Amino acid sequence: MPSIELDDEFLTLFYNITNDTPPKNVELLDLKKQLINVVDTLKELNKSAKKPIVSKAINPLAQEEDEIKGPAILIVDDLGVITYQLKVLLSQFDYDIDCSQEIYDAVSKFKKRKYSYVVMDLFIPTEREGFILLTELKKMALAAGVKTVIGVITASPRKEIEQQCKARGADFFLEKNSDWQNSLYGIMEAYIKADKGEEEDNY
Repeated sequence: MPSIELDDEFLTLFYNITNDTPPKNVELLDLKKQLINVVDTLKELNKSAKKPIVSKAINPLAQEEDEIKGPAILIVDDLGVITYQLKVLLSQFDYDIDCSQEIYDAVSKFKKRKYSYVVMDLFIPTEREGFILLTELKKMALAAGVKTVIGVITASPRKEIEQQCKARGADFFLEKNSDWQNSLYGIMEAYIKADKGEEEDNY
């Protein structure tokens, strides 16, 4: 697997290839550090993966195979760096991925599409908004009869927050510690494998 240095020129190329633009109010140097974390995580996951992970974050010139349109994931975080970071990481599952940076846009997207998974930050920008969004998404999923796994991520170490999120319907809760990206990937992988197993059993 080739080693790519994430300099400013590479980042510009990366955005051009993925048709994305840099998040607003974010320095490229700051984003570079975030992307390095993603690349490191993907490389670690590749060591134990049965099928090599192909990512433009690792190799910007990698050509993807036929585009797979599958279930969708909604990522919600008020920081563009995090939504971009998670989009790169979770795209390894070949799911359509939408991103939102505020609760009203997230609700609007959720009304228009049946999401299999939602990964949301709690502080968007405060925990009050996060709790409102979590409650609303769970309510809409139940009303629509859609099975949506909702995971909450947060940098807050307060233990009572996890209990409050679970009480409002969160399926999993993850604190943003030093290894949170790898942990999130593992959690999502377990859910997706379980879902695919259920689909196979129904045939």
